Amino acid sequence: MKISIGSVIGVLFCFGMLAVGVTETIGVTTFVESIPALAGNPFLNIPSLFIVLGGVLQASLITYQPRYVGKALMGIIHLFSQAKTSKKTLQKDFETVVEWSDDIKKDRVGALNKLESEHGGEISGYLFSLLSTNYSSDDIETFGSNHIEENYFRQMVIVDVLRAMGGAAPSFGMFGTLFGLIVMLGELDDPSNMGPGLAAALMTTLYGIIFARFVFYPLAEKIKNSAQINKFREYFILEGIILINDKKSSFYIQDKLSTYLQRDFKKQKAE
Repeated sequence: MKISIGSVIGVLFCFGMLAVGVTETIGVTTFVESIPALAGNPFLNIPSLFIVLGGVLQASLITYQPRYVGKALMGIIHLFSQAKTSKKTLQKDFETVVEWSDDIKKDRVGALNKLESEHGGEISGYLFSLLSTNYSSDDIETFGSNHIEENYFRQMVIVDVLRAMGGAAPSFGMFGTLFGLIVMLGELDDPSNMGPGLAAALMTTLYGIIFARFVFYPLAEKIKNSAQINKFREYFILEGIILINDKKSSFYIQDKLSTYLQRDFKKQKAE
């Protein structure tokens, strides 16, 4: 069995975060308190944050490959972004497919080479490469569908990672709460020392709920909806390429693809 060095390093790093949070909570170390900017805010409890995030990342790195965990974390920047695919996008794709059909009919080889280079990083570029090799429509449908489903699968793995993070965050919040209560109960003879333990107990649970319900779960659903809509768009383009390969007329392509434009994306998101 081959050991993943990246996973080992990631797990050790996250375990270190978790350990720092625990030792700060029980008073073994006071590193955080030595930094005024971190110690002065009553709603910013760094040990609690370390316990939740360190535990969540450690559990995720043990369960999933580091690259998927990294992509899941990078997805946080898209939390407030707008979906790339909409009815306007499909309408534009609809018009573009018709233009592709006309260009390929005029000069198949030249048009395919140009379109393949222009759309190299997109699903359409891959489909143009299949067209240029003179595959049958059935083969193009098979290869194209496999490519689309593989892209969709990779996106859904990221969704699974985020859902797992959302499930783990409250658990590690409760984990930190237990340590905070231990500190608080251990200092009953000195009420002045009960504050840090009680704060850690409450803040760790709060952080776990915030990260789960306001970050990880919403982001997972957003990426899932985006992946479903993008999958629909890619199948839309695949259908257009197959029609072009079958040498259908522009009017036929317009009539066939226009049925895709009736999709209600709001209903899709609700599902």
